[in-house]
Amino acid sequence: MHTGRNSRHIIVAITLLSLLSLIIPTAPARSSERFSFLAISDVPYSAEESRTLTQRAYPAIRASPLPFVLFLGDFKDAKSTCTDDLLTERRDQIMGLHPGRVFYTPGDNDWTDCDRRAIPEPMSELDRLDVLRRLFYAAPMPLPPEWRFSQQPLFPENMRWLYNNVLFATLHLVSTNNGREEILLDNVAFALTLTEARDEANLLWLDAAFTEAGRIDAAAVVIATQADITQRKYQTPCTSKERQKCDAFASINLRLRYLAARYAKPVLLIHGDTNPYCLDKGFGDAAAPRLWRLNSTGDYSFVDAAKITVDIPDSTAPFTVTSLTEKVVPQSECKSGGK
Repeated sequence: MHTGRNSRHIIVAITLLSLLSLIIPTAPARSSERFSFLAISDVPYSAEESRTLTQRAYPAIRASPLPFVLFLGDFKDAKSTCTDDLLTERRDQIMGLHPGRVFYTPGDNDWTDCDRRAIPEPMSELDRLDVLRRLFYAAPMPLPPEWRFSQQPLFPENMRWLYNNVLFATLHLVSTNNGREEILLDNVAFALTLTEARDEANLLWLDAAFTEAGRIDAAAVVIATQADITQRKYQTPCTSKERQKCDAFASINLRLRYLAARYAKPVLLIHGDTNPYCLDKGFGDAAAPRLWRLNSTGDYSFVDAAKITVDIPDSTAPFTVTSLTEKVVPQSECKSGGK
């Protein structure tokens, strides 16, 4: 039986390990120059999307000279069985887009929804997460030392790196209320304990990212996740008493806006999971005016990668976006609030 004491031990361990990453000395950062990178998510969800992906989007990504690719989770639809073979196949496809330069953060379709009754062979979501971590994160990424790549202890999917004096970080946040709902084949209390530990790890990793950005005077911060944390199914935050029917993103939502408001440089949140494909500053609003938000391509919008350009000297538009193959620009207004 797993108890609250075990949960506290996990969180204490995460805290200590994460704090260690803050005391590693760093060299002075270089000034930022204009550059672009790619993001893609929430594909393929159908046979038609798979054909478009393999015949058009993937070849364009592989041919692109851009330095790296973000894959923001949901590499399959919600009704396909999450077999080892399928997960391995998707791993090979994704990591083959730009060998050694693909940063993948998991989506709900990739693990937490693998136990749904609509799936032909439902499987333990916790077991599927273990498989994902083994497949995607067992080997270190062969990155140059100047990228200062690091992973969070116990949560290797939470990554951080520096490119052209812009600090990037991934956070493991997924839909299905961040994995708090529809726990069908695992011990619910234990699964929720692990979710709470992951929540705490995400907050610590986000804090560490902004601490590091301040230490090196990074020109901008980019945070990438699968879940659309602006979408709220429930009105009240999660607590020790209400662990499921609660707003699983309330804490990270508040912390990100607080940190972005304090940071005197541009901040970009990139996510998938919902639509429309859009870029605006409505999430930060007047409280965090330098916080931008990009809802990437995919999730039934259209199959393509988003080409994100960072141009820090352009204070009015430090982040601009167009899709890679179709040259589609995002809508200028994003939806927020409840679904």
